[in-house]
Amino acid sequence: MQFLENLISGTLPFAFLTVCGIYLSFSTHFCQITRFFESLKLTVKAFLKREKTKEITSVKSACTALSATVGTGNIAGVAGAIAIGGAGAVFWMWISAILGMCIKSAEITLAVIFREKDKNSFVGGPVYYIKNGLSKAFKPLGVAFCFATIPAAFCSGNITQVNSAIISFCDTDFSRLIWGIIFAVCCYFAINGSLNKIAFLTEKLVPPMSLLYIIISLFVIIKNIELLPFAFKMIFEGAFNPKAVTGGAVGSVFTSIFIGSSRGIFSNEAGLGTSGMAHSVAIDADPKTQGLYGIFEVFVDTILLCTLTALTILCSGVKINYGSTASTELVASALNINMGGFGNASLSLMMCLFAFSSIIGWALYGRLSVEYIFGKIGVKIFTIFYPLCCILGAVFDSGLVWRLAAVCNSVMLCANLTAILLLSDKFKPYLKRGQKIENKGNSKNITV
Repeated sequence: MQFLENLISGTLPFAFLTVCGIYLSFSTHFCQITRFFESLKLTVKAFLKREKTKEITSVKSACTALSATVGTGNIAGVAGAIAIGGAGAVFWMWISAILGMCIKSAEITLAVIFREKDKNSFVGGPVYYIKNGLSKAFKPLGVAFCFATIPAAFCSGNITQVNSAIISFCDTDFSRLIWGIIFAVCCYFAINGSLNKIAFLTEKLVPPMSLLYIIISLFVIIKNIELLPFAFKMIFEGAFNPKAVTGGAVGSVFTSIFIGSSRGIFSNEAGLGTSGMAHSVAIDADPKTQGLYGIFEVFVDTILLCTLTALTILCSGVKINYGSTASTELVASALNINMGGFGNASLSLMMCLFAFSSIIGWALYGRLSVEYIFGKIGVKIFTIFYPLCCILGAVFDSGLVWRLAAVCNSVMLCANLTAILLLSDKFKPYLKRGQKIENKGNSKNITV
């Protein structure tokens, strides 16, 4: 039974994602590299020039997608990856991110191409490009994706996030209950209303939250700048020879590869199709450029924020018990050594912000999936029960929930990647640099 669970939630999605990432990288002429600076320019320019409007724009959609991906995994997940897989796990986290960039670009592009208009708004994502892009025989695949997304929202996006955040600073059941109620109340007011409300909140939360974490991490790294070359040496050497870095506690290169890649996937969500759901609702979404946001999102989440967490740990001088399970205590020790009493306070603040960010981001995914299957009545029920799960995450052991989340994410990933591979001819022209795209109608060819 354990073997079957590991196969479904670990080995299978890891292999599927790797193969798909390599195939898409070559077939799109490595768009994640050739169009990286274009992605950076587009996103930064859009953020700087964003207008005040109640409509969901591409910038708000990008913030919503980032809010779901930038969660406690960027802190606790990275710490755990280093402890279990050694510093070399960070290298394989980077590799998974590079492959994930083109996958996320593909799913966002497809979501915009095949989205539908619902009254005055748009809706899209894997279920819609499966429904509108593939034959009717694949419709059950889309339904399976939705049915997996709903529990994944409760587990990956809510319970596990709250649990990771609260246990990092609460040590009694009563205090956890109080903080769980606080999370639940904040969550209810954040998601109760239109999707525009969620997009508005994420646009206000994600940029300052990410900037604050960058400043805190850079403070520790710069304070120990003389150890930075040694930290990178540990990462590169440990990627191919873990024993040399961990003293033999982690001896398998495969362990380093698997742990690093899987934590990277959990963090940036490339392959799950969720970012496509966020971007498809943007009123100004354009398939010629929307996929570029995906490159930027994976870069910020994994290459930037996860790397800063890793370097904060490796440059701090904190003792790492390789081969054993670790979480926020590694980051807490690193911050306390360098920031004194502000260390725990800073970590608690960031864990709460990152957790709340993921909660409201995943609320959009769960809500869209519930509405597709159960309609408006289902959305009302979801809006009530989703915040209540914050309390469950605060007071219960989330071990079983993590396992359920892994299975649900695996179903989502396999369904989504199957559709992406089958529809690859639809999005590849949009991702290749300099490719001419022939529009239907009387419009001229457009070069991207």
